[in-house]
Amino acid sequence: MKKIMLALCCMLCTLHARPQSTPMALSAQTRAAVVTQLQQSLIDGYVHLDTARRMSDYIGGRLQQGAYDAITSPLEFAQVLTTDLRHVYHDGHLSVSYDPRDNNPGTPQQHAPPPAHRGPNPEAREDNYGIKKTEILNGNIGYLRADRFWEPTQEAMATVTAAFKTLANSDAMIIDLRYNGGGFPPMVAFFCSFLLPPGTHINDMYTRKTGRTDSFYTMLADSSRAWENKPVVLLTSRRTFSGAEEMSYDLQTQHRVTIIGENTGGGAHPVRGISLGNGFSGNIPFGRPINPITHTDWEGTGIHPDIACAAKDALETAQLHIYETALAKTTDDNKRRKLTWARDFLNASLHPIPVPASTLQKYTGTYGERTVTLEHDTLFITALGGQLQQLIPLSDSTFKMADYDKVVLTFSPDASQITSEYDDGFVTAVKRR
Repeated sequence: MKKIMLALCCMLCTLHARPQSTPMALSAQTRAAVVTQLQQSLIDGYVHLDTARRMSDYIGGRLQQGAYDAITSPLEFAQVLTTDLRHVYHDGHLSVSYDPRDNNPGTPQQHAPPPAHRGPNPEAREDNYGIKKTEILNGNIGYLRADRFWEPTQEAMATVTAAFKTLANSDAMIIDLRYNGGGFPPMVAFFCSFLLPPGTHINDMYTRKTGRTDSFYTMLADSSRAWENKPVVLLTSRRTFSGAEEMSYDLQTQHRVTIIGENTGGGAHPVRGISLGNGFSGNIPFGRPINPITHTDWEGTGIHPDIACAAKDALETAQLHIYETALAKTTDDNKRRKLTWARDFLNASLHPIPVPASTLQKYTGTYGERTVTLEHDTLFITALGGQLQQLIPLSDSTFKMADYDKVVLTFSPDASQITSEYDDGFVTAVKRR
């Protein structure tokens, strides 16, 4: 596994721009040398040899036709080469870049993978190892937003484990991959290990140059197995790419998750950085995943969501899906009440219920120690301690407090009393003074 982690360390990772000095002016000799070395690198290592040959022929033909003659900017040349390669086949991982600090004209060579970190990676640590948010949503839904899969160092795995443990008492989970562009396959396997039994075969990785296929399995990540049988929803967008797609595909094919959102980007091929000389580098996809169930991958097609919706609506759609699914299964009255409230509260925030101003005006007054007032067609009630709380309509006569989800207030038809029903089933009524 250590060898696989090193070999795949460049796979699916988000690239970061580096500071650049003034680029050199391109000569015809340099353009030809870069194209020749790029052609050779494609033939030597690109995942599909037939496609590599077509790409090589295309950029070679463009060079001979003089299509690159007017390009003197190295940055522009790198962009044009990337566009031309993707014209033959749109591989989102395939690209050419330029860095003037690497200006040796030598022969193409594979960039050595960065060594495994013996200590914390400062950049990864500042990114909190990709974990951007954990939260308990209404209805006891755990929410985890993961924007990147960093190398699975001890500290990285401890951070991910802590996130899952924080949400372990939830009844369901939403994992948000809408902003995740990829990362290290072993970290993808580690995430999957919280949701699948240990030893589950989730993916194979084929390398064209060696003909070797390596397999990935889940491990025992959490001895409590708190999430093994709980409902899990993944949120996706068009930005969901690469390693985030692998996690989605691995879990979808195991029928372990429901995917809600948009079709993903469609990038499956791992990449290696290859020096092309003269400051140019190529990110060359060298292999392809093979799912043990479908025997294929998501390259070019992306992951199709089980419930399609705009990415911006995916979180609320997922919450409503979880509420309705749980309501259809539970027979516990207390749980049904809490789930119904969570659903109704969310619907009220998404689709505000219009209540006539005349009806709202009827409810104003003093009830016990609390006063209900109307300001700009909005009801407010004084909470304990004297703070004003906005009342959000759930119907013409039923309201919730804006910042408190444990009670529902119902005005009687003649506005003579308020009945307060709490989420634990306790009910009390207060008459108007």
